[in-house]
Amino acid sequence: MEYRNTTLYTLKYVAEMLEENEAFLHDCSIGMFSEDGRLSAYDSVQASEWSEPIVVFTEDGIDNLRYMINVPTEMGDAPPKPVTEAKGSVQ
Repeated sequence: MEYRNTTLYTLKYVAEMLEENEAFLHDCSIGMFSEDGRLSAYDSVQASEWSEPIVVFTEDGIDNLRYMINVPTEMGDAPPKPVTEAKGSVQ
């Protein structure tokens, strides 16, 4: 049997990892399906049409998302990357 990684990563985590705007990644991922590595999870509230899902990605989904964000980035339609503080900096 082949090894399958079952780790899931939240949209927020992936946005920080890729240093991209979370809303931009969400918009890019809307056309992705479960077979593309984008899944929806629900927390504490019974899932219904009014529930807001938590968007999560598999490792393959992150790879697919990287490919999908290259198109708007290359066309100049991507928003500016979020500003992050340098680690270890003293203020």
